[in-house]
Amino acid sequence: MAASRESGAQLLARLGSRPSLVQLETALFRADMGPKSGDAIELYGPEGTVKTEMLLHLTARCILPASLGGLEAGVVFIDNDYHFDILRLVTILEGRLDTTDEDRMKQCLGRLYIVRCNSSEQLVITLHSLEHIIASSSEVALLIVDSISAFYWLDRSTDDSMSGQELNQRRCVDILSRYLSDYGIVLIATKQALFGHKSRKNQNEDTTLSPKLEKTKVENVEHYEYMCHAWQNLIKYRYVFSRATKKDISIEENGKDISSFSATMIKPVEHKCEFTVADRGISFMGSLYNQC
Repeated sequence: MAASRESGAQLLARLGSRPSLVQLETALFRADMGPKSGDAIELYGPEGTVKTEMLLHLTARCILPASLGGLEAGVVFIDNDYHFDILRLVTILEGRLDTTDEDRMKQCLGRLYIVRCNSSEQLVITLHSLEHIIASSSEVALLIVDSISAFYWLDRSTDDSMSGQELNQRRCVDILSRYLSDYGIVLIATKQALFGHKSRKNQNEDTTLSPKLEKTKVENVEHYEYMCHAWQNLIKYRYVFSRATKKDISIEENGKDISSFSATMIKPVEHKCEFTVADRGISFMGSLYNQC
């Protein structure tokens, strides 16, 4: 039996039908700056600033049906930090779905692909292997990596040269860049804040870290750039996540204190939004932005 073949025109037509993510979350991206085909977004922040919770919120928005405000888009979720919690995602979905509608829940979860990696070498191999899913399914519109920097210290400890430490980073970026340009998907990746305020003196004295180290102050969090130049050049949107200041902590829901957080865009323009995290998920409180 002859193998079925697809012409270039048919391939372009199929890939061009991927769901749009422009309306993924207007409070986070601004109504006029939603992620478009081929965009790469970085979420940066220290532990405890709910970056993974935001990823679950965005995943739910993608896989929910259009009738409930979703985008009916497929998501590939690479869990390098082992923070992904399927029960938490189901809870978020149940807040939008009729909990008795098991078929609709299965339809939502059927749009989600989850993979886990435990080294940068495995991440490179996994990214290569994902091409058949991205290429064959026009439904897949979002690739999530949590987190892109998970193996940073491991790679630093196994090679003395900067080029060797960054080798797998650059390989990952090469693959991701090709997927963004060839298949028109959107990439959202978290990046850990590797340094705390207590180690500021020591890190200023550490000349072995990287000759390209840069920092940007956002509220009580400093963004330190330590990934390779290829990654820096790939990113279109960068957000710094932080826990809310003490003036915001008095929020309550059903008699319980609700933690509040902020996400501040520092690239390409300035934009800040605040949100709370409760049992049912993330609720945005408002946003403030201006053009840089």
